[in-house]
Amino acid sequence: MTPVPVISVEEAYALLQADEAVLIDVREAGEFAAARIDGAVLAPLSEMPAIWQALTFPAGKTIIVQCLKGGRSAQVCAFVGPTGPDGQAVVNLTGGIQAWHAAGLPIIEGEG
Repeated sequence: MTPVPVISVEEAYALLQADEAVLIDVREAGEFAAARIDGAVLAPLSEMPAIWQALTFPAGKTIIVQCLKGGRSAQVCAFVGPTGPDGQAVVNLTGGIQAWHAAGLPIIEGEG
């Protein structure tokens, strides 16, 4: 089995800040409502693969897949493969939102 490409939280943050990536959060709706990374698009693992196929991915932007710790997002990356529909790189966020928060990067907490 081919290893899933990964990206660190620092690398992901830099790409997102430069508008060179999209962030797909594969946690469930309740988890997403409790805490999320700004700009993340919710696409729960429980709704795969239909929800993935319904998404529109900008050409030329890295697709970063994220969950709580990296396990569910690794499953999604393994399923969809290393490239998106237009050849975009698909990568797993190492450590998920937990690593993001631990690195001091901003998250949005609560539904409001």
